[in-house]
Amino acid sequence: MGEFDKDRETTQNNEEYRDESRSGEIRFRQDKKARFLQRLAGISALLALIVMTSLITSTIVSRRIYENALRVDTEGNILQVIRMNIENFTRDFYDRQIIRDIYARVAGSLVGVSRDPAAFATGSYDGVLTGVVMNTNGHILVPYSIIDGYQGPIYVKTAKDKDNVLEATIVGKDKSTDTAVLLVEGLDVEPPKFGDSSSVKVGQAVLAIGSSFGDIEKGTVTFGIISTVNKLISTVTEDNREVKVYAFETDASVNRATNGGVLVSMQGDVIGINSLDLSEGFNGGFGAAITINEARSVVRSIINTGQAIEPYMGITGNIVTEDLEGQTGYYIRRIEPESTADRAGLRPTDIILSIDSIAMTSETTIDDYLKTKKVGEIVILKVMRVSGEQTIEATLYGTRVR
Repeated sequence: MGEFDKDRETTQNNEEYRDESRSGEIRFRQDKKARFLQRLAGISALLALIVMTSLITSTIVSRRIYENALRVDTEGNILQVIRMNIENFTRDFYDRQIIRDIYARVAGSLVGVSRDPAAFATGSYDGVLTGVVMNTNGHILVPYSIIDGYQGPIYVKTAKDKDNVLEATIVGKDKSTDTAVLLVEGLDVEPPKFGDSSSVKVGQAVLAIGSSFGDIEKGTVTFGIISTVNKLISTVTEDNREVKVYAFETDASVNRATNGGVLVSMQGDVIGINSLDLSEGFNGGFGAAITINEARSVVRSIINTGQAIEPYMGITGNIVTEDLEGQTGYYIRRIEPESTADRAGLRPTDIILSIDSIAMTSETTIDDYLKTKKVGEIVILKVMRVSGEQTIEATLYGTRVR
């Protein structure tokens, strides 16, 4: 092989080497770009996952219908957390069928109430209110305002009999709780399912339901939570005495459409009676609802006596724990004359430790327990005095509610 041929071969080898180097460099750059895009895609996916998780979590926490807490996988499996939270979110919040089912069950036990039988057909909330059927005898609980200063007939319209307007008689009233009781003879409407309002918790989801026109298709539902339990509200009695009543505070709208209607748990139990009048003292659009335990007690008293009478202890004070050896007591600061406490011989500075062996756990323990008793019954009070513990029998005397 000549020198020329050797040089040409060398040149060809060099060109092939440069071509291979150039191809390798291109592949390296392509691989580098691919690795960069893969890392970028991974970061983007992670960010999207974090954003999605945050959105789902915040929505569930802020708008969940049930009281269930956010479920967390203790082993840190983020996909499991997301899956479970999506399932809860879909079931508890977006399943509006729950709300529709509760409304369908409850609304049939509500009636429209008015002084004017023609008002039900106007479509205006002027002059119409909601009433709640309380028993199978035809007793209906309505807002006090419907009979305030009025002596004429009251009319009722039910969803079960849309073609007829029924006339009701007034059984009794209680201004302090913004309630009155009507009676419609032969009323063929079942009462709703009543719950136990003493078990209601702050943050519990609720529905405020009204049916001012006595027509399920024209009813109203608002959604919210219990903002406060045992909210103390200043009100007045029929003889203009200023008194206090306990009620629920809720951000479910209590307006003209739901006034006199019911506050319902997400299990479909009635836990309160909506009161627009008692809501007037609240700020920020919050509404008031008389607890159903209170409302049923008032209804029973009115039915039996024509007025709201219930056992009444007649004491003012507060809960204390000091110097009671681990016990909780109700410290009496003031006793009303001729009340149960006064007639039983209780004194200011006495500390009530229990009533019928029920310990004092809150300032409403005595009031809540007396709602289960009748005037004339005897309760056993365990009392701490300077001289030591005493057991006192107290005959329950009645007074107008609040």
